[in-house]
Amino acid sequence: MMEKKIKPCIENEQILKQRFIALRDTLDLFSVKWRFSILLELHYHEKLRFKDFFEVLKGISPKVLSSELSLLEVHRLIQKNIEYTPTQDITYYALTEHAQEIWTVLNTLIDFGLSNRQQVIKSLYPDKVD
Repeated sequence: MMEKKIKPCIENEQILKQRFIALRDTLDLFSVKWRFSILLELHYHEKLRFKDFFEVLKGISPKVLSSELSLLEVHRLIQKNIEYTPTQDITYYALTEHAQEIWTVLNTLIDFGLSNRQQVIKSLYPDKVD
């Protein structure tokens, strides 16, 4: 009996590989413990100073925060800004326009997560009332 070859949805294998790599890179970027939290806090607060992150991200170390902020800058998801004042210069971080593009996708993922969580809880604890 001859084996039936499964055809991919996308005919061009090169395009399929590129799309897979792009998806993997994106998931890798957001799957590290603090990155998504940093982006989420910047989304809600618009801008944060380095010290402000410690109030909203409990448990992050200065070394890890510095490293994650640098990496997010490299990926053009956040930018470091300096406000010059007569008394002191204030450095803060904010999302870039590039980062704003991801919120439609992230909100969809969040909505899926909320829905999925409820379904799992209902299947594990059917007698539990919301």
